[in-house]
Amino acid sequence: MNERSLQFKWTDLNRLRTIVGVVFESGGGLLIRRLRLKYFIPLWFRLRAVLKPSAADAPLMKMDGSGPILSPALLRSVLERLGPTFVKLGQVLSMRADLVGESISRELSKLQSDVAPFPYEEVRRIVTEEFSAPPETLFKSFEESPVAAGSLAQVHRAFLIDGTEVAVKVRRPGIEKVIRQDIHILYYLVGLAERFIPEWNIYRPTRIVKEFADWTLRELDFEAEGHNAERFRAIFTDNPNVHIPKIYWERTTKRVLTMTFSHGVKAGDLAGMEALGIDRKRLASIGVDAFFEQFLTAGFFHADPHPGNFFATTEGSLCLHDFGMVGYLDEEARRTLLHILRAFVQKDLEGFTKHFLRLALIDDRSDVSGFKKDLSNILSEFFFSPYPPSAARAFFRAINQGTRNGIRFPADLALFGKAILTTEGMGLLLYPEFDFNRELEPFVQKAWQSYWSPRRLFRAAETDFLDRVELLKNLPDRVEKVLIKLERGEIGIKLDAGDLHGIKQEFDRQNDLRILGLVLTAISVGTLGLFYLEGKRALFGLSLSHLSAAIWGILFIWFLSRLRQAPLP
Repeated sequence: MNERSLQFKWTDLNRLRTIVGVVFESGGGLLIRRLRLKYFIPLWFRLRAVLKPSAADAPLMKMDGSGPILSPALLRSVLERLGPTFVKLGQVLSMRADLVGESISRELSKLQSDVAPFPYEEVRRIVTEEFSAPPETLFKSFEESPVAAGSLAQVHRAFLIDGTEVAVKVRRPGIEKVIRQDIHILYYLVGLAERFIPEWNIYRPTRIVKEFADWTLRELDFEAEGHNAERFRAIFTDNPNVHIPKIYWERTTKRVLTMTFSHGVKAGDLAGMEALGIDRKRLASIGVDAFFEQFLTAGFFHADPHPGNFFATTEGSLCLHDFGMVGYLDEEARRTLLHILRAFVQKDLEGFTKHFLRLALIDDRSDVSGFKKDLSNILSEFFFSPYPPSAARAFFRAINQGTRNGIRFPADLALFGKAILTTEGMGLLLYPEFDFNRELEPFVQKAWQSYWSPRRLFRAAETDFLDRVELLKNLPDRVEKVLIKLERGEIGIKLDAGDLHGIKQEFDRQNDLRILGLVLTAISVGTLGLFYLEGKRALFGLSLSHLSAAIWGILFIWFLSRLRQAPLP
């Protein structure tokens, strides 16, 4: 979907007025004025503000020396009041502390998407539309009451015809229309923000909305989620400690997802795990191992690893759920991350900084020197403290520090920073004595040895060899095409007379250096010979060896002066 189709439409006017009214009632008068939206405030919101003037006591946005500042608590309240799209936006922003700051990220992490379930009649209608048959004929049994309900979907327990117990996830009716309309409005609002609140342009609001739209609309496609789950099953196929539900494709569409039913308790349910006799320390280690397997080995990871998306099964294994939001790290990014984590383990400040900057997105506004100083201060606390915080916190803080210095990082890397911190938090929840750094060190060592294993290097060399063979195979055709274009005059070269003059000067300088170098070499050899014949040859009463050395010195000084002239750009 292109951005043009997501722009504001006149049919969205009533929804826009509702949004503006909620923001106004929550103390966002300054924000509305900055966005030039005060005429969109509905009359009943104005009247309520007059009768109950409490909003001004706790403004949603206020100004300070660095620009407009949002209140984290009021922002969360506004997003909750505006419904599922904005709750989902808040959840996504909670994973981007590099953009919104740690205080807002922490507050938005409290957003809950649990909502009242929709009626079974709607579930039956959607399933019938998707499969041309009602649930009672598609399944051996289908429970009408959902086992879980969220802002985008709800889950029902059912049994296939062969008796297999499954979980059926059904998309909430009308939710796609609501989200698309809200995305239209969000594009309109961030366009106003970029125009009238230029202080926020450093965060690239339009790009944030585009990323959110891509993630959320993809999350509505349950077939895409099913394919993500299958990929995770392939990643953990040899790991008996990690369980990924199996997808039943004959009962899966874009609006309905059927998978194996997982028995167990949520990772945050400590009492439930205690009742099942689950070893929480072991479960925490399994979670960290699964985390690093996703990020450093597979490069495909669960982008929303909060405790609600992880289950402890009755067998003591870890079960992952909800694969709508995923991230990607290419091989180069994984290799750089491995270098960063290894530098952290070895307390190598220079190595950490060097490789960390390789992941950064730097432009003319970036203060690289300032970022290096800030990074040095952060790492000093971690490397030289008797009770250092974890690598997760160091990485998270380092990414967040980039924004303050005009340095950005790819979205997937920011998700990694949030995910690594969330994983540590889940480990501490399961086992208070959990030490992330202690868990990190052996995995980094293992990953480093695996990266330099002869088998992997041979496979990489084999791939490179095939690429080079393919390049050589296609080279004659490419050369022939270029020659044909040259003959037809389709390739031209534009030269500037000033540039040619500069090139001529550089050629002259290079020729002078070559000639002087040859002369210096010849004189050096001659001088050595004359020193050998010292006292036997003279000119005008002067020793030839001394005369030759003087000439050599003059030419050498000339050579150095020409060499020090900077080459032309």
